[in-house]
Amino acid sequence: MVVKICPRCQQRYIVDPHCEDFVHECNSGNATLDNEDVVVIGNWDDYTGSGIVNNALTQGTENELFGTRADIEGEDNEPVTNRGNRKSTTRTRQHLQFINLKGGN
Repeated sequence: MVVKICPRCQQRYIVDPHCEDFVHECNSGNATLDNEDVVVIGNWDDYTGSGIVNNALTQGTENELFGTRADIEGEDNEPVTNRGNRKSTTRTRQHLQFINLKGGN
């Protein structure tokens, strides 16, 4: 067995020396490194499950400054994730780090 370090979350993991690639589930306790934001463009189905997107026309306005002078001047105060992306247009899921142990692409 060989001890390696994940380049994203800096956590140690153990693999067989003859393993060519490895998928590491980042779990360092830091939500910014352990998760990733994915742009939502419709319904999805992946390893985290599935989800349904509601019609954007029936949702409320996300910008808390809508209709105020700050909004007219261009300010935008929408809720964001730990990585700075808008919560209204992205979703957060567990990050999987794909590591090529043999080098190359």
